[in-house]
Amino acid sequence: MPRLCALVVAILLPLLAPPDGAPADGSLRVLSSAVSAPCVEAAGRAWGVRPLVVETGSLRDPGDWDVLVGSGVELTRALEGGDAVIDSDVGIADIPWVLRLPSGGDVQSLSEVVQSGVEIVVLAGPAAYEARRALARDGTATIRETTDAAQLRSAPVALVPLSLAGSGRQVEVDVPPVRVDAAVGVRALHSEDAAALVRYLGSEAGRQAFAACSAQ
Repeated sequence: MPRLCALVVAILLPLLAPPDGAPADGSLRVLSSAVSAPCVEAAGRAWGVRPLVVETGSLRDPGDWDVLVGSGVELTRALEGGDAVIDSDVGIADIPWVLRLPSGGDVQSLSEVVQSGVEIVVLAGPAAYEARRALARDGTATIRETTDAAQLRSAPVALVPLSLAGSGRQVEVDVPPVRVDAAVGVRALHSEDAAALVRYLGSEAGRQAFAACSAQ
């Protein structure tokens, strides 16, 4: 009998275990681009229905993601590529770009920094298309691209969305803001709660909670 019980347990355990990649505590898995990840975490704390596990990457990365959040161009690609549920998408925010500089100094524009020849660290990826255009427009800049939030916040000079600016002096720049959208993932393991989170992110309360990350 003990051997029979052990055999039954060995058969049932894989069936009862959460699917590969699924958080054991029932958290929602959110895949976010770098520009929106800190804001998704802020909004998730305010939502409070389920804990969120927010991972940063390309919205085309394979996985059982419950919700996808990123720039409009990235989410459009996810929808067209079959990674997000059609018509589940909502607009959340328009995140402005800022030039983050060391405290002090009298630099007042992006063109001044470009012409000075210093290295400018800028967000990499599709969300930064307009920022790269602005750098090219204002001259031949020395730039380094990265999606690493820590590098963007620690760089002496950085052109970043406000959500990734961190501390330091911030100068407004003439770069179109990053539009951020969210949608339910097609392989969501918690589709109802995923849809509820997306609706929350698109609501007034969700947008305010999302925007709170810019003050961190």
